[in-house]
Amino acid sequence: MVSIMQGYMQDAKFSRGKKELLAFASLVLLGNIDVQGNLPHEKYYHLFEPLPAYLQVIAFLDRIHAYLPGWEIPKLTPKSYSADYGFITDYFCEILHELRRSDLFSGLRTRFKLVDKAQTTQGVSGRDQRAVMKTASALLKLLYPDGKITEPDLEEVLLLSCELRQRVRDQLNLISPGEYEKVVLAIRMESSGKIIAPELRDSHREQKVTLPEAPTVGEVIGLAVSGDHGCILRFEMQATKGSGRIVPLGSIQKVMRESIETAAQYVKAKHEELGITAEWRQSFDVAILGTFMGVPKEGPSAGIALVTGIVSVLKGLKIRNDLAMTGEITILGKVLPVGGIQQKLLAACEAGIKEVLIPADNLADTAVLPAAVKARLKLTPVSRVEDVLKVAFLPCIQHCGNKEEKMETVKAAV
Repeated sequence: MVSIMQGYMQDAKFSRGKKELLAFASLVLLGNIDVQGNLPHEKYYHLFEPLPAYLQVIAFLDRIHAYLPGWEIPKLTPKSYSADYGFITDYFCEILHELRRSDLFSGLRTRFKLVDKAQTTQGVSGRDQRAVMKTASALLKLLYPDGKITEPDLEEVLLLSCELRQRVRDQLNLISPGEYEKVVLAIRMESSGKIIAPELRDSHREQKVTLPEAPTVGEVIGLAVSGDHGCILRFEMQATKGSGRIVPLGSIQKVMRESIETAAQYVKAKHEELGITAEWRQSFDVAILGTFMGVPKEGPSAGIALVTGIVSVLKGLKIRNDLAMTGEITILGKVLPVGGIQQKLLAACEAGIKEVLIPADNLADTAVLPAAVKARLKLTPVSRVEDVLKVAFLPCIQHCGNKEEKMETVKAAV
């Protein structure tokens, strides 16, 4: 179905048996989705998320001409209906069919030009052009069937047409920023040279996890993939007197729990090199909280973040708050490659992270990142846990000297 729709939306043709038929309808989506306040709910990373998975195909979504903001359309009430005469449906359909024969738009094409206000290297695409022109043509026929269109009337219709297509472009940029730059559709009026562009309130909606305000003991930033996009994971850890338990909190699932045990085993085996007393596993409990408890956390890629947090609370070392990390670990301290590197790095960039630690084997995956992301992020490849710990903490004395000093460090942290 999707491939048939893609072909039709591109060429206005579809096949029925051996026959190939022409049709000219455009596809417009009405975003009747969950809202929070006056904007789409923050649970949506992009506005196409409610669609079934088989429709979330970039080539299909790019062919949608307009996305109507259902959250801005008032609900119908008894006052919405007219008390005067109107057209019966059949008659109104005949009017619409007749309007298809008229061409109000071709005579106006010389009065404006569609441009990219952001002046990206990609610029306005052919699909952007087609979407805006077809939407504007339809609106003009409905609003001004007599053909009397003033300059302000034309500006208003073009601005609305740009907004409806811009909403589609914004979602494509969220889904695949490497393929779709953040183009800003605008209209330049040839008579005055004025450039007008729509302002979408929903474009400022962000699904954002705030970063720690300052370097903190036991607070570490990991990276994950949720659906088709990357996201920030914040872990908080605490050491208290106890019996050596590891307490996972915050909807941490099976594989991540095993990553926690792997991290704890590494710290236990390397306690002398790390300057941590061996007694911590008998005398202290370590609680590990994955914040935003309603969201399940799964996967092995938080391994290096987990071991960093455990070392931090046992030694009282503050972790950098401008640093994020992703990578699976082994009990011998090796850092293994993980998936979704590109999505994770994009999420880190959007969140304001300055440096990201990634497995050395994943470095090749960063070659296709947008230049803007590479310019804002420092990528540091790591192959062992020791490499991670050298970068993760604020500059300080990394190791305590004798056994008494080690014990005092743990007590101070607790």
